[in-house]
Amino acid sequence: MSLKKWLPLLAGMLLCLPAITDAQTLFSFGGTRVSKDEFLNAYYKNNPEGKPSRQEMEDYLELYIRYRLKVQWAYEQQLDTLPSVQMEWESFRNQVAAHYITDDSTLQALVTQAMVRSMSDRKIAHIYVARTSDSAQSFAKISAAMTALKAGKSFEEVALKFSEDPSVNQNKGTIGWISPFVLPYALENLAYETAVNTISQVYSSENAWHIFKVLDSRPAQGKTGIAQILLEVPATAEEQVKKKADSIYKAIQAGADFSQMAKQFSDDNGSYMNGGELPAFAPGTYDPSYEENISRLQTPGSISAAFRTSQGYHIVKLLSREGIPDTSRDNVREEVRNKVLSSDRNKLTNEIAYLKARKQTGLKLLPVAANRNATTVIATLGKREITEGGFQLYRQDQAGLRRENEKIPTEEQERHQYIQQQVMQEYLRNLEIYSPAFAAQLKDFREGTLIFEAMQQQVWDKAANDEKGLEDYYRQNVHRYTWKDSFRGVLFTCSDEATAQTIYQQLVQQPSNWSTIIARFRNTVIADTGRFEYDQLPFKLDPNKIAATTLTRPQAIQESEQVAFIYCIEKMAANLPRTFQDARGYVLNDYQNQVEENWIRELKKTYPVKVNKSVLNSLNR
Repeated sequence: MSLKKWLPLLAGMLLCLPAITDAQTLFSFGGTRVSKDEFLNAYYKNNPEGKPSRQEMEDYLELYIRYRLKVQWAYEQQLDTLPSVQMEWESFRNQVAAHYITDDSTLQALVTQAMVRSMSDRKIAHIYVARTSDSAQSFAKISAAMTALKAGKSFEEVALKFSEDPSVNQNKGTIGWISPFVLPYALENLAYETAVNTISQVYSSENAWHIFKVLDSRPAQGKTGIAQILLEVPATAEEQVKKKADSIYKAIQAGADFSQMAKQFSDDNGSYMNGGELPAFAPGTYDPSYEENISRLQTPGSISAAFRTSQGYHIVKLLSREGIPDTSRDNVREEVRNKVLSSDRNKLTNEIAYLKARKQTGLKLLPVAANRNATTVIATLGKREITEGGFQLYRQDQAGLRRENEKIPTEEQERHQYIQQQVMQEYLRNLEIYSPAFAAQLKDFREGTLIFEAMQQQVWDKAANDEKGLEDYYRQNVHRYTWKDSFRGVLFTCSDEATAQTIYQQLVQQPSNWSTIIARFRNTVIADTGRFEYDQLPFKLDPNKIAATTLTRPQAIQESEQVAFIYCIEKMAANLPRTFQDARGYVLNDYQNQVEENWIRELKKTYPVKVNKSVLNSLNR
């Protein structure tokens, strides 16, 4: 077929294109078009369940049109340039961006792994050889230890001969029970990836060589809560301190308060003011001998006799054994997620996030010339160049921050760190481009902030400051502001059941003297006076069973530890008009709605709205 024969068909197709594009525009306002897809995305984000009816779609369409009109007005009024708005946006961006520069799939895998490991504890023995300036010598020592183990020597014997752990003579290499997050992640991997009664491979950390033996495994014991009294032991006072510790223990056995004894005698500066109470801990947090003594305490409230560790003499009271949290609960997973992010595991997620960012930013590393100067380009990030001068400034800054005893990285290591820093900065600066989900979240927040500012200016402040308008609105609608069944009296809200019963028993005798009686309960009861509608109370009352001078019995407030009751001084009839002051809160709310409706009418005149009916009809098919 010749080109001439195709032309009429092509022309017809081109004529149809605007109609096809128009068909996907749900509505327009002013010169702005809003597509069907954009509207549906907004709808299902806020209404994720069920198939909507036609009426539900139309109701939401009106809300969404109002939303877009308010945002348009806010931008045209340049509310986005307000310093307060800019600061709020920047703060939110920085807060949320952290979740997008971490590799989420790796993070979730680490969370799952930690939760699985949290179901069991491992008992570990350890051989430790420090790295020295003579790395060959330290490697030869750890190799000799491994050779001895493979030859059948016992782990204790090899640990005593080769391990450089300062406590090896006491523990013979056994470091006790551990749980996730108490060791560096790499060593935790040795503990949980080595089978029970077997020996790990030699592991090389930055400062030492390690060999683990997994001695045992058990179902996780969870966290233990304790309080302690610690007596430190000066070099020449061993016997005196032991006698003092024994006498404190005997005093507690005879009825002395543990908390008061801790405050009086304990040398643990971090806990003595708290009655000796320490944060609940998981296995492996403290010295094995310390945890071993605590494990012998069976029931909360039991107290150990004084026992000695390298820190001194301890008397320990068992407060709780928390058990394993339910790992199926979302809040538990979130807690583990936060632990992962704050632990050295996060280095792994950061490294993978860097590799992802490196690809998306288009990093290109250039060969480092032998003769280079400040302007020599060592890498490019898209159109941005990274120069040798910037790298040298970074090295100077790092040298200034580095502590005296820290290991100095090689120039190649520093170059990697610098490039990684530059990549992540570039990625973060342009995160909206690289992450559509982040861009969408940021857009929602920005528009929400603008609408808040617009409503503050055009509705809330206008209505609240228009006293004449409020009074006029009240007079025109006074029939709407009437009292329901109500009473005049006092609502007592108490901190707990015991307080409520104590106050109630005193008030029963002379309820009219309530103000004098509750003065003695200043911090545990709130007394509100005024006129109350029964359906506004935080508990249910039958108005037919209430009479003047009635004092109701205390009732618990749902989902609260508080308990409340009322003293009815006078019953009030329903349907009586409220005064302007009594109705002011209701009037303000209704008047704000009217002010908003007036504003919306003005916006629709400024930005005429046109809805494409055919697209609207297709929404809920």
